Amino acid sequence: MSSSSRPSSDLSAFREVLNKSRHIVALTGAGISAESGVPTFRGSGGLWRTYKAQELATPDAFAANPSLVWEFYSYRRELVHTKHPNDAHKALAETEKRLANEGKRLVVITQNIDELHRRAGSDNVIELHGTLFKTQCTKCGDIAVNKESPIVPALKGKGSPDPSEMDSKIAIKELPHCVKCHGLLRPHVVWFGEPLDPS
Repeated sequence: MSSSSRPSSDLSAFREVLNKSRHIVALTGAGISAESGVPTFRGSGGLWRTYKAQELATPDAFAANPSLVWEFYSYRRELVHTKHPNDAHKALAETEKRLANEGKRLVVITQNIDELHRRAGSDNVIELHGTLFKTQCTKCGDIAVNKESPIVPALKGKGSPDPSEMDSKIAIKELPHCVKCHGLLRPHVVWFGEPLDPS
C-alpha cells in the first residue's frame, strides 16, 4: 500500500483535495448520530446488546410477529423525535450549501435511518437503509412519509419492548395500515437479508 492511499490527518492536504474536487461524497454511520444521543447498535449500551438483530430486523421476524417489530421501531421513532442534529450534521449541511455556491456538489450517503442529516439542512442525502419516518405497504407497496407521534394510538407510550418477552399484546388491526388499500404497513427500512434499493 502506498503512503498516498493511506488515511491521513493532514488538514492542509485535505483542504487542497477538497478545493480541487467538484463532486464530494461524505459517508456516515451510527457514530455521527451517537453524539446526538441516538444509541448505536453495536457499541456499549447499543441496541443489539439488548436485542438480537436477527430476531427483530428481518422480514421473517415481521411476518412472525409484526406487533413486536412495530413496538421496537415505534420506540426508535419516538427516541429519535427527541434528538437533534449535532455540530457534525450541521457542518455537513453548511458545507453542502457553501460548495453549491462554488458550483460543487456534496452528497451525504448514510447508513442511518434517523433523518438527522435532513433535519440539519442537508438536501443531497442518500439513506442507504431507509428511514424510520417512512412506511411501506406490504400489500400495494406504497411508500409514504409518516412523522406522526405515535404512528398509531396503540403504540403510544409503549417504550422499548422487553427482549425476554418475544410476543406483543397489540392486535394486528391496531398496527399501522395503508390509507390506500388497508394493507399492513412496515417500516421503510432495509432489514437483514434484504437488498439495498438499487436506485
